[in-house]
Amino acid sequence: MAGAIAAVVRRSLGIAIIFATAASAMLIGCSAVHQQNAQNAFATGNDEAAASEIQSALADDPGNLELKHLAAQIFTQRGVKFYKQDAMIAAQADFQRAVDYEPTYAPAWDYLGLIAFAQHDWQTAIADGGKAAGYSGQADPLYVKQAEDELRKVQSGGIKPYIGSGRRLGGAPHGSP
Repeated sequence: MAGAIAAVVRRSLGIAIIFATAASAMLIGCSAVHQQNAQNAFATGNDEAAASEIQSALADDPGNLELKHLAAQIFTQRGVKFYKQDAMIAAQADFQRAVDYEPTYAPAWDYLGLIAFAQHDWQTAIADGGKAAGYSGQADPLYVKQAEDELRKVQSGGIKPYIGSGRRLGGAPHGSP
């Protein structure tokens, strides 16, 4: 009797392993189909379909670095379109989503820096622009230097008057009572 039970258990385990393997293969197959659909939509500029398909692919295979890179590209492309339409909230959300998928994706960091600069968030502009430069291997974008200059002004209490003109703040020359 014990031998018969052991045989049933082994057969059940075998069936369970086969089922799990088949289910895993189906998920990977679904992921590949969604990936291909995302790539096709991305190539034709259909950002909404590309975003939907890449999210489905990542739901099936969340650890796939190739899918994450494609997601970063897709969400950056869609973010750029929002940026050009002056839809900054949507653009920022897509750029953030891009760096969430691929934290070293320089183009998304660059746009996040530009948005921060436009919002006068100098520290974030400097940080995000610096990340973009570091990850791309290029020099800091011009807006980073401008943000640094603006941050210095803010930290010093505002724009300093030019003292070298021989006049004091009240307009009287140096040495006048």
